[in-house]
Amino acid sequence: MKEILLYIVPSTNYFQNVCNIIKEHICPGKFLIYVTTNKSTNHLKGIFEGMKINAQEIFFIDCISKSIGDLNKEDKNCICLEGPQEITGLSIAINKAVQAIPGEKVLFIDSLSALLIYNDDCTIAKFSNFIINKMRINNVKTVIIALDSDADTKTIKIVSSFADEVKKDAY
Repeated sequence: MKEILLYIVPSTNYFQNVCNIIKEHICPGKFLIYVTTNKSTNHLKGIFEGMKINAQEIFFIDCISKSIGDLNKEDKNCICLEGPQEITGLSIAINKAVQAIPGEKVLFIDSLSALLIYNDDCTIAKFSNFIINKMRINNVKTVIIALDSDADTKTIKIVSSFADEVKKDAY
């Protein structure tokens, strides 16, 4: 059975920490399914290139590009949702990606904190429980990111109880 990991990261050097966590979990033969709720896929690809992360091995589920007008309709490695408030659509997109991508994969959710801006605590707790159980059934390693400033929220505490391991501090 694959692990479910919750990383609580500081807001300072946030994205550097996220990139370090990605590097820790991506390796040849594994495909990363990256749920982005706070940066467009185009922006992420530029950052990843500079960080020596191969974006060709990443399938993006983009919850932000449509709403900010940074959409690349020709990108075959991306599903764009209407926005981070579309939790049902996000669940469906994750499930479709997991089913469609062959071989070993890692689901990377960046971030619960951003989802909490657009959705209430109860919705995100239910979504997290559903996705975590779905990934366990499908034997998909899952990495979930949350900001340390949200660590004491009810939702993050609930998600912590679903995870196999909670990691805190800088990476």
